[in-house]
Amino acid sequence: MKINPILSATSLLFVFVSGILTQAHGASPPNILLILTDDQGFGDVGSHGNPWVQTPNMDRLAAEGARFDRFFVEPSCAPTRAALLTGRAPSRGGVFGVTRGEENLRSDEVTIAELLRDEAGYATGGFGKWHNGSQWPQHPNAQGFDEFVGFCAGHWNDYYDPVLERNGEEYPTQGFIADVITDHAETFIRENTEKKQPFFCYVPFNTPHTPASVPADDWKRWLHNTEVESYFDRAMYALCENIDANVGRLMALLKELEVDDNTIVLFLSDNGPNGERYNDGMLGHKGSLHEGGVRVPLFVRWPGMIEPGTVVKANVAHIDLLPTLSRLAGIALTSEMTKPLDGVDISPLLLGESDFSLPERNHYTWRLIYGWSVRSDRYRATATTLHDMFEDPGQENNLIEERPEIHNALKADYQKWAADAIIESPQRLPIAVGHSEWPHVTLNAHEWQVVPDTGEGIDYCLPRGWSNQWIQDWTDESAYAECPIDVIEAGSYEVSIQYACDMTSVGSVFQLIAGEKSLDIEIEEPWVSAPHPAAEQGAKEPGWYLSREWNEWEAGTLALEKGKHLLQLRVKSKPGKEMADIKSVMLRKI
Repeated sequence: MKINPILSATSLLFVFVSGILTQAHGASPPNILLILTDDQGFGDVGSHGNPWVQTPNMDRLAAEGARFDRFFVEPSCAPTRAALLTGRAPSRGGVFGVTRGEENLRSDEVTIAELLRDEAGYATGGFGKWHNGSQWPQHPNAQGFDEFVGFCAGHWNDYYDPVLERNGEEYPTQGFIADVITDHAETFIRENTEKKQPFFCYVPFNTPHTPASVPADDWKRWLHNTEVESYFDRAMYALCENIDANVGRLMALLKELEVDDNTIVLFLSDNGPNGERYNDGMLGHKGSLHEGGVRVPLFVRWPGMIEPGTVVKANVAHIDLLPTLSRLAGIALTSEMTKPLDGVDISPLLLGESDFSLPERNHYTWRLIYGWSVRSDRYRATATTLHDMFEDPGQENNLIEERPEIHNALKADYQKWAADAIIESPQRLPIAVGHSEWPHVTLNAHEWQVVPDTGEGIDYCLPRGWSNQWIQDWTDESAYAECPIDVIEAGSYEVSIQYACDMTSVGSVFQLIAGEKSLDIEIEEPWVSAPHPAAEQGAKEPGWYLSREWNEWEAGTLALEKGKHLLQLRVKSKPGKEMADIKSVMLRKI
């Protein structure tokens, strides 16, 4: 049997670590509560020196468990989530962006939820923002999660009474979105504790990502806080404090149910802060290749097993959590269980094994178009910079001319890694249509590419085609939208569209084309709905997060042949100045 070389480096520790866990907990594996926040930077935590934000529950996790000093993720959300879930560089799993299908994780990747469920008998639940695919087999229910309540796209536009989804079906809720997410995580924990079932509860909050919408009670102390001048920064801190209160709710529940001592709680964020605010003096923020864009908090608490006040100084990354949690759950990973891992088991660092040291390795960051960086224990390099992170943590002194030998070595190491881990011209995955498990597929506007490009006779309502946007300003009859699909089962599919338009666009005819088959879709009645922005306390980009009502129109049937097609929405007739605005196209197998 071929053994994963990364796993074999620490395989001899398994018997020893497993013995410790068995002695402490008998035959019952520990519960795992993994809390992930969205756009919360390293500095958005009180215990990291921020003088304004109050995060007593996050600080308690750090004080009562292990705090990681240098924990690295990706510069943006979907790639971090993919790496966290799989233990592999996100580019290996097909994730290289955050919208238009670039965020979709390949279905043959094995997630931590699948391992814990299938190899250790865990109940698995995910509550919050997924952002690694909205259709089967990329959906969380297809990637190891028995229960999912939340949303699958990159962000949410309205945080109050959101219509989320529950296991693929629309699910109206009441309340503020982070509080609603916590409600469902609490129910999952309670139900499985009562059944004496070990659980993996994944809580990927979607805040403090924008919009800067803060519940009234959380905003009170920030409204007149002149110590923080920016209203946007105040809103971000208020959202962090709301998360902290929800973390406190979950911790209190564990104690109430008397499973506190047998539950591993992890808290981390997916990238640097979404703005220029306190970040411990680091260079960069969300999206940056520098330290401030990829170094985030990680706290791990396990009473009786992790010594309170533990500080891990070694460089650790998101890819290390899958092998680590697998080990702590009693799973002896083999090469047959997963694809080759990039991460390593760091459980000995948590459990205080003094004779353990991490293998020497670098951490790599790659962003399509934007470039790359590589981090050794001491240095961070990009194509044009080199910084000594020990002597110059703020990255003010570029050493590329002074120490070219170090830069050249790091660059060569990065290039060797990239040749193995990055597809030269990455392509977005086609969306599967016709799965028996998922008969209804909704192709939202952000999953379509507009051609020839944005602003060239066709556009999204805002730049780039982020989630929750729509296609508008369709004035050029030769422009079109396209989306790659993979038809799993040939047959007839009911087609519906969500649109809005005034009388001038009535009579417009779209043509939906897949291979040799097509369907004409005529707009027969107006549907006027004005976009309205999210209510924000400190908007960073006013009017960015728009919502509106849509008319759903049953357009007819389209015969689809099995295989991959480039689904196109084209103009057949445009009697007015522009075509109707399009939110989504829906396909249902008959």
